[in-house]
Amino acid sequence: MNKNNLSLNEKIKKLNREYPLVPHTNAGRLSSMVRRMKAEKEMDIPINLRSGFAISTKTGKSANKMNEKRWDEFYDSLSGELKTSYPELYQRIFSIPEIINVNLKNEKY
Repeated sequence: MNKNNLSLNEKIKKLNREYPLVPHTNAGRLSSMVRRMKAEKEMDIPINLRSGFAISTKTGKSANKMNEKRWDEFYDSLSGELKTSYPELYQRIFSIPEIINVNLKNEKY
């Protein structure tokens, strides 16, 4: 199913199903939030309908109460923290899928 053909309600249900938030550990919270925020952005979910699970210590606002510039800064900050603190979890979210890597290794230039 094409993500652009989904209704907003269907997109949010898909996010809840495929990108659940994990509140148990710092690594789990941070990686699930970054993964979820990445998916919300890619699916063009309006900010006010995105998850408010993460709250900025800088502004005191939840992610879904921010304007686009603040949201992007917050997302970049969380992504950077994940990359620094839990590089293996960061790689799972932001790495090129393995099948692409395999195909690139076999390419002859």
